[in-house]
Amino acid sequence: METTQPEPSQPEQPTPRRLRLPPGLLIIALALWNAASLWTAPNRTTWLTDLTILATCFVLTEGLGAPARQPRLPRRTIETGTAAAALTSASRLPELPPGNDVLGLAAGVVLLTALVVLVAVARTHTWHAPLSQPLRFPLEGEWYVVQGGGRPLNHHARFPEQRGAVDLVGLGRYGTRTRHDHELTAFAAYGRAVRAPCDGRVVSVEDAIEDQDTRPGGRARHQPPYGNHVFIDTGREIVKLAHLRPGSLTVSRGDTVRAGQLIGETGNSGNTSEPHLHLHAERDGVGLDLRFTDVPGRLYRGRVIRAFP
Repeated sequence: METTQPEPSQPEQPTPRRLRLPPGLLIIALALWNAASLWTAPNRTTWLTDLTILATCFVLTEGLGAPARQPRLPRRTIETGTAAAALTSASRLPELPPGNDVLGLAAGVVLLTALVVLVAVARTHTWHAPLSQPLRFPLEGEWYVVQGGGRPLNHHARFPEQRGAVDLVGLGRYGTRTRHDHELTAFAAYGRAVRAPCDGRVVSVEDAIEDQDTRPGGRARHQPPYGNHVFIDTGREIVKLAHLRPGSLTVSRGDTVRAGQLIGETGNSGNTSEPHLHLHAERDGVGLDLRFTDVPGRLYRGRVIRAFP
């Protein structure tokens, strides 16, 4: 998924579509190559250096990347096989000379440590701006947090009103996001029920904006940025749900809603290149830390949420 975020006066700005290889695939390919190099390492120091590089690949893939772009079973099989090959290669260590490239090993350890700290800090980041009370998670089933947490796991973070936002994509069978065609209905997130995450009064609604066309060569319509949406005023903050399916909304401006009430369905309207739900809460134009009664902990990029009634 590819979206850009707003200037303070607007919710989101359009981003032109472009073709690019999924970073997760590139990192996995590098990990496979590196695992093979452990079997040809000329000495123990080189072996340890290669091992730190392999560990760095895992941190990049699972920590900073978006590995749900690849089906879960093949991805986990590759990762498990790579780790097993790396550990098995340790049987060569007794017959290898010590080696003297200590500088390269030190650089690898420093890089790995820095990445682990970076991911840990970003996953546990808080803006120290709590909600008046936790929300109810608005979706059911299995969902992947494709944007969430602090920098650099969340591209919303640099915009004050959306700094605590999350983007959620649906996962289907085997943990895939799509059946690998370009129809909207092929995406696991499309057309899923969205429920009110809180009690409150509906202060803004849009229901007539067409979905983005995800087919090759399809016409992109990035405005209005939020697309079809529902904004709910709790009396203490505004909770915003965006990119909903046209014609699916069940509420109108001025309605009072209760947490858990059906308000619409996930779609692909507004500035979005893939069906998903955008969710954030703000108070006086400043984004708040999201918390949920039925989902423990923080939501960060790479986390899978399983929410069932």
